[in-house]
Amino acid sequence: MDAQHAKREAANVTLVGMLLDLLLGVGKIVGGTVTNSFALITDGIHSLTDAGTDIFVLILTRVSHAEPDADHQYGHGRFETLGTIAMGVVFFITAAILLYDSTNRLLLDEPLPTPAVGGIAIALLSIATKEWIYHYTMRVAKKLNSSLLRANAWHSRTDAISSVAVLIGIIGARQGYPWMDTIAGMFVAMIIAKIGWELCADSLIELVDTAVPKQRREQFESCILSIDGIRGITELRSRTTGGKIILEVRLLVNSYISVSEGHQLGELVNKSIINQFGDVSEVLIHIDPIQHETTEDESPLPERSEVIASLKACWGNLIDQHSIASVDLHYLSGTIEVDLVLDVDALSMATAKDLEAAIEAEPHITKLRIFNKLHESNHDGAAS
Repeated sequence: MDAQHAKREAANVTLVGMLLDLLLGVGKIVGGTVTNSFALITDGIHSLTDAGTDIFVLILTRVSHAEPDADHQYGHGRFETLGTIAMGVVFFITAAILLYDSTNRLLLDEPLPTPAVGGIAIALLSIATKEWIYHYTMRVAKKLNSSLLRANAWHSRTDAISSVAVLIGIIGARQGYPWMDTIAGMFVAMIIAKIGWELCADSLIELVDTAVPKQRREQFESCILSIDGIRGITELRSRTTGGKIILEVRLLVNSYISVSEGHQLGELVNKSIINQFGDVSEVLIHIDPIQHETTEDESPLPERSEVIASLKACWGNLIDQHSIASVDLHYLSGTIEVDLVLDVDALSMATAKDLEAAIEAEPHITKLRIFNKLHESNHDGAAS
């Protein structure tokens, strides 16, 4: 699914939820006032806070699904993470308000009013509506793998749970226990606070670049090692941003393959992981030769320009410099191996031995292989 389609679908589900929250919030406040149900009024305020967070989600969804730009080259997923934390804080604030109001009601000296029976119908309608919007939002959140939409779905469910508590409180108050709806409101506030903590905790784990669980790591490794040509994995690092995983992998390959073949193996690994795991957005790959191990006490190897200059100095007049087609260097296990390709039809054994003997004094070079360049052909068979 492309970013534009994901953005549009997230916006649609949020708009539906926002409209329902506004209608329910106003309805419960008016209904609670008419039926003398303080719990219903409080629940209406909770619904209006849901509508406010829906607007917040709409804004953040547009930002988090925006394409990478010069200032945010890894995308804007972290804006969604920050939004999830902000929603968790809203949960805490809502819970604190509910607890404060409920405590004040219990401390009143005057008798609490008994809610009218109409409050039961309003509470039932709220439960059904908020449970429906929870399932609808969660279905879209799983489809888009959006932590922000999951948070919004749970916010809808807290409203449904609070309506259940309101329903119990109204029924209990009508049975002669007017304090029950206040206790139920305090219970709902604690549930909301718990969910707020979980949302903040999960998002903070993402912000500090916590690695994926061991089981997921093993799945990634199994996928990578199933590709022919991959000899091993020296390092696999992971982090999450905006609900998507970014992997950094160091792969071991045969030491003597070409750069282009190593690149091709990296592309195969990238496509295999992206196709198999929908929650992975990017795979950063580094190719290591299988004999590239080094130790701390090893002296640094000379750069290519230094090695080529040394080779030419050693060979001197042993070989025509213009006959050298290419020189390939292999930096392996603290040493250098040289592949010399000559643009000639043949090379005598004596000359080959002389070239090898001439570089014996070079401390870093341990092996010389000499090849004759094959004549290339055009598609029509003519020599190029």
